[in-house]
Amino acid sequence: MRYYLTGKQAQIIDKYTQESLGIPGIILMEKAAEKLADSIESLLTERVKGEERDFSSYKILSIVESGNNGGDAVAAAWMLKERGYDTYIYEIGGISRKTESYITEVDKAKERGVTFLDLREKLEDIAEFNVVIDGIFGVGLTRDVTGIQREVVEAINACTTEKEITDRPLVVAVDIPSGISADTGHILGAAVRCDATITFEYIKYGMLINDGREYAGDIRCESIGLYVPDTSKEMASILEKEGVGLYISYEYDESEIKNLLPKRKDDSNKRTYGKVLIVAGSREVYGAVYMAAEAAYRVGAGLVKVVTDIRNRDTLCDKLPEAMMLTYDSGKKLGKDFLSDYKASIEWADVILAGPGLGTGNISVRLLKVLSETVNEKKKLVLDADALNIISSADNDIKFSSFTSKVGLGNVIITPHMMEMLRIVRSRYDKKTYDFMLSGLGYRSDMDFLKDYKKDQAYNLSYTEGIITVLKDARTLVAYNTTLDDEPGFEGYARDCELYVNTTGNSGMSKGGSGDVLAGMIAGLVAQKREGNVADTVCVAVNLHGRAGDIARERVGERSMLARDILDAIPSVFK
Repeated sequence: MRYYLTGKQAQIIDKYTQESLGIPGIILMEKAAEKLADSIESLLTERVKGEERDFSSYKILSIVESGNNGGDAVAAAWMLKERGYDTYIYEIGGISRKTESYITEVDKAKERGVTFLDLREKLEDIAEFNVVIDGIFGVGLTRDVTGIQREVVEAINACTTEKEITDRPLVVAVDIPSGISADTGHILGAAVRCDATITFEYIKYGMLINDGREYAGDIRCESIGLYVPDTSKEMASILEKEGVGLYISYEYDESEIKNLLPKRKDDSNKRTYGKVLIVAGSREVYGAVYMAAEAAYRVGAGLVKVVTDIRNRDTLCDKLPEAMMLTYDSGKKLGKDFLSDYKASIEWADVILAGPGLGTGNISVRLLKVLSETVNEKKKLVLDADALNIISSADNDIKFSSFTSKVGLGNVIITPHMMEMLRIVRSRYDKKTYDFMLSGLGYRSDMDFLKDYKKDQAYNLSYTEGIITVLKDARTLVAYNTTLDDEPGFEGYARDCELYVNTTGNSGMSKGGSGDVLAGMIAGLVAQKREGNVADTVCVAVNLHGRAGDIARERVGERSMLARDILDAIPSVFK
């Protein structure tokens, strides 16, 4: 499991490592510096695409302030000096207080002949260096970057614009790009735009989202001996002692994803792998139902049945003959025979997916209403797209509780994109309260509000409604709520404070239909998982969806890929 820490959480882990494990800060600093120096050498080799080249003439500049990030960069400078590089250090001097470790590393750098420069009056000289190490600010930064420090940041960025990559400095950040919030990924006044960021033991959450994702460049996480808890409960215990909020952001690694996949059995049949009912599609939208249905099959579901408008019959018969079908005519009232068959289909299914391309008209509302009245505690539900739009509308009485009251907490999965999530959030407040909340927090745009409070809104929705929220975005989050723990020392702790952060996938997936594929993958995998945590299976589906997107990018390119390219890549993910 990989944890993605906020700034305060990272500081607590650093402190815990030093105090509880007895590892001095100076040792951690020099381990970080060694990894930083190694990474810079590797990046230089990659930059010239493996050409034989003597880098000893390269000029390397560490730009620092007097904190621990500065100490890492100073130590890397003297280590690279010992390896034959021409190294320099520019201490900005905008911070008067110097840490003991930083002072120690400065003394070592001077002993080894590293050149110290004062570039205050000639910041343009930064462009003359081959490598610039950003050691100005670390994860503790919470204020805007101003004054001389901002001037330096802007000077670094000026070196890297409108130039060929081999004609400009390689900019490498220590732990996090200076000026990027470790908590939100936003720019704090100004931030260094990096080619690469070398971070230690833990990737910081802010480097994965918003501006942080772009400014961090190539993120390389190196181990230096910081403590890594064995379980999320242990992580929560360490953080709780320091009074830090228990939003623990994490992601499964590849071996965990494999272990969490539903197992295939030699002695099995189609019913062994679950029955999925998909209520989707309309007279206007026919592709969504097909992509969701095929995705459910592609991830291993045994049986898939589709409930859709009769106008989609021919398309489905041609594209996916494996699926069963129950159709209605959206131009007419739902008849008794159809409703009887529909209810029987709900009883038949293990998992019901409702919403992709369904529309929000009267027929769609009626289908969702019957579903809420018919499901029972043996079912799992995935609500996507128009099902969510119907629920967030003030024109009907269908709510999340209409489903959770029947199937139980933790058995309803919703998959909103950001705009659908915004509609849900708006529906939870009266307009006066909502507007007052936004203005009180200083927001003119409620989408900007949602982007900043994405974790909080996903968590709050999951906690209050007892559902699993898959909030789709450039970095998809999975938030969920489970039973409180009663183990000694962990009484009252719940996994509801954990947020799965998915880092697979790419911008080519920002196309219509990609969400339909994800919804189908979730339904298909959950249908196969008869035991264990539903939320874990949902996280696996999100991860695999992104992996399929990455394979599709390799095949057809990021710009040209379509949702069906993601579908086609699913078998390769499992292979």
